[in-house]
Amino acid sequence: MKRIKFYAFLLTALAGAFCFSFRVKAQETSPLEIIRGNIMKQRLEGINQSRLDQATTKWMQELSSDGSWPDIDYDSRERGIWPPGQHFERIRRMATAYMLKDGPHYGDPKLYELIEQAVMFWINRPKPPKSDNWYFASITLPLDVGYILLCMQEAPRQLSEKAVSGLLDWMKKSEPIEVSASSAFTRTLAVGMHNIIRGCITGDEALVKNAVEHVVRMLRPDSGFTGIQADYSFQAHGPQLDIHAYGETLLYRLMEFIPMLAGSPYALTNEQMREVYRFSRGPFIKVARGRYTDFNVVGRQVARKGDGNARRLIPLLRTVRDMDDPRYADEYNAAIARFSGERPADYKVQPEHLEFWVSDYHAHIRPEYFSGLRMVSTRTVKAEKGNGENLLEHFRTDGVMTVMVRGDEYYEIFPVWKWNQIPGTTVPALEDLSGHKEWFANPGKVDFAGGVSDGVYGAAAYAMDDYHTQAKKAWFFFDRQIVCLGAGISGGSDHPVYTTINQSLSNGGVTLRTAGRYHTYDSDSAWKNIKVTAIKNDEVGYSFPQETTVQLSNGVQTGSWRRINMDETDEPVSKRVFRLHIDHGLRPKNASYAYSVWPAIADIRDIRPDEVRILKNTKEMQAAYNKEKDICQVVFYTAGALRFGKQLLEADKPCVVMVRDISGKSPQVYVADPTHKITQINIRLNRGDGRSPIAWPVDLPTGKMAGKTVAATVLKP
Repeated sequence: MKRIKFYAFLLTALAGAFCFSFRVKAQETSPLEIIRGNIMKQRLEGINQSRLDQATTKWMQELSSDGSWPDIDYDSRERGIWPPGQHFERIRRMATAYMLKDGPHYGDPKLYELIEQAVMFWINRPKPPKSDNWYFASITLPLDVGYILLCMQEAPRQLSEKAVSGLLDWMKKSEPIEVSASSAFTRTLAVGMHNIIRGCITGDEALVKNAVEHVVRMLRPDSGFTGIQADYSFQAHGPQLDIHAYGETLLYRLMEFIPMLAGSPYALTNEQMREVYRFSRGPFIKVARGRYTDFNVVGRQVARKGDGNARRLIPLLRTVRDMDDPRYADEYNAAIARFSGERPADYKVQPEHLEFWVSDYHAHIRPEYFSGLRMVSTRTVKAEKGNGENLLEHFRTDGVMTVMVRGDEYYEIFPVWKWNQIPGTTVPALEDLSGHKEWFANPGKVDFAGGVSDGVYGAAAYAMDDYHTQAKKAWFFFDRQIVCLGAGISGGSDHPVYTTINQSLSNGGVTLRTAGRYHTYDSDSAWKNIKVTAIKNDEVGYSFPQETTVQLSNGVQTGSWRRINMDETDEPVSKRVFRLHIDHGLRPKNASYAYSVWPAIADIRDIRPDEVRILKNTKEMQAAYNKEKDICQVVFYTAGALRFGKQLLEADKPCVVMVRDISGKSPQVYVADPTHKITQINIRLNRGDGRSPIAWPVDLPTGKMAGKTVAATVLKP
């Protein structure tokens, strides 16, 4: 019995000693060791061993005796896909295969020799490869080199001192993080990542600390560096709306950056990530319909195959969901279910109207449909083209309105689009669209672009003045319909001015209402100068308050991806397209239009024109009224008064106004200044029925909040 007690005591003591030893060891684990372990875990997660081994064997066989690959043009300076960059991509994967203990290439002496050979070929080249795109030298190359060095440090045999020194020199060729931190956050994240990797390779913790400090400084609210704006839209390449392009890049980079630092003293906190998470579960997951994103929220990426499919965002959303506060998981899960198609497009969608006053964009969201509206002002720039992408970009920010029911109405239509007839625009029908400058050098020409929203309903206006064309354009967003008005349309170019109502993929025939009769056409056709009062194609209807002459086609259009992207094939692409526009003619003077869009209808007879009234459509004022909701929305381009029935609504300065319950006891007034210049407006309502007039003096926000909607407070007597 005494012996048993002694052994029990000894085991307890040894266990305690082991635990103490473990705690000491854990405490002694350096930050660099923690971060290094995180990085290696990241790199090895999800590796397909079989594909890696096959690729490694192939590249071993194809490598020339001098350490180069014959299929790579090492003198290319290509800006798009840089061929020399493939050299380090291959070495990185070969180094991974060399250090993986469970793989067939682990510790292979021949593989080691070839890795060393390929590295030395690059280092010893008298004329170092160079790209005309800064991205490769500052981001992709240093990251690939860093991962190669990390893998080889974990491998049975490390690279030669000369090879290591030469590779570290290539990592240092990147721009300093202090430079990137003065411009773009996404760039700083990438540069910060390879600085952190270099710190782990060389044991220089100061590199890690410096990188994290710059990132944290840029993450601060109102820093102005993340690209996330005060309205939670995202801008990149200047003041250009880019939610699902560089906004996606921002999230991807952060989702790589954060796990690198997890468990170390440098780990980022949820508080530091607060603005990013608000962006991710706000506009990032909301500006889409079902499995498809709104083409309005990207720049040149619209010319890339597959980029409009929201399914590609699912892995990213899962990662962000797992890092964000768990109480928001349901919002991410609902978006993932919609993006994947596992749930219908209306799954857990709530009625909203999102007003992005900084980026001149509105998103009208209903369970039944989605509509996005993009404008441009002197405060923003038009969608970019560059790197040989988006070659026909010209009008895609000039009051462009998408209407999505299923979601795929515009998916990959762009190779066959008529790019001078983009949905919602009023522009000259230019044949040559090459005049659009590259990148983000195309600011808008007017101050008056913006709108009003109470979070559920909204209105927007755009006083377009560009391309020798002027037009006052307004949109009024309700539940079942969107009222679209244009006035003061004048043109001075040698091309007719078109207002394009829609140009979308066609699904089915066309039904027309003309002179009180209905006509359905199932075969492809085109109609010129046809007078109509209503039209339906697919699940969208269009109505006109009076008989209107339109140009209509419903048939196959042909183009190619090469038309819009130099890196794509010129193989012909054909798609069936519905196209509807109003031709205002050559050099119109004070022309106008009025129509309503009716999304998610099954039959043309579902259009109910009496649900809305157009109250005014002039170059001084545009207004609409929804009878069911008792909502009046008005665009005042100048100070003025709107009279309808006995009621008189006045504004003493230009603005956009929405009055809810305008006929009731307590009207609610919402006001915004599309020019972002006015600080105070007075709104007055006289209902002419014996009740006292109501006055709302409105103080408007300034600075980054200028242009935002204000809920007005009644002036008490």
